[in-house]
Amino acid sequence: MQPRTIAILIVVLPLFTVNAVYLISAYAGQVPWCIPYIEGCTSISRAARKSDAIFLFRGLMIVYAVLLIYYWRLVQLWLNELDHRFTLTALIIFIIGMTGAVFLILYVDFLGSTGAMYRFLRRYGVIVYFSFTPLAHMIMLNHLYNLKRLKPDIAISFSVLYYQLSIFMLILILGLTNVVMVYVGSKTFESESIVEWNYSLLLALLFSGSIFMWKDLRLHLVIK
Repeated sequence: MQPRTIAILIVVLPLFTVNAVYLISAYAGQVPWCIPYIEGCTSISRAARKSDAIFLFRGLMIVYAVLLIYYWRLVQLWLNELDHRFTLTALIIFIIGMTGAVFLILYVDFLGSTGAMYRFLRRYGVIVYFSFTPLAHMIMLNHLYNLKRLKPDIAISFSVLYYQLSIFMLILILGLTNVVMVYVGSKTFESESIVEWNYSLLLALLFSGSIFMWKDLRLHLVIK
């Protein structure tokens, strides 16, 4: 499977999954009908664990998490190839990104389980995933930007980097907005759900930059 195909799947699969489970749960009458990105009538977790939607959510999101680990491994090898050497930065990006994916599996696996310990594991599973994934992207973008300045001939467009940076800034603004709402006491279930839905959307779009960066890349990297 070519790197660009992996990047496309990383973008499409989570978007399809979260919206599909919402539609299934709403059709079954388990959650209200609305536009969750705007109205926040339900959270992703609530939509996913209602009715039979949980089986679809678990299956597809675990596949997504495994692809995500593979994606970050490709990123590491790709960055090393661009640098023509092993780089500690590429290894750090892989470790952070992989950790986020592993904690996503933890969250998905315990979704729907009852008990304080399971709630703890779910909460920190999704927190680590939502934190480490954009962090890995931030380090990667900084590394690519510096690399492009040193080697202008490498096949990376500044416009793609700026696009990803703009998505990252929107993610940062969304996260800070949520923190401010908590601090001033204006946070509600609906506002938290709106942040969650839009955060997941922006996170998927953040990966879309790789579709353009890897459009001519072929899988000649040796993965051991």
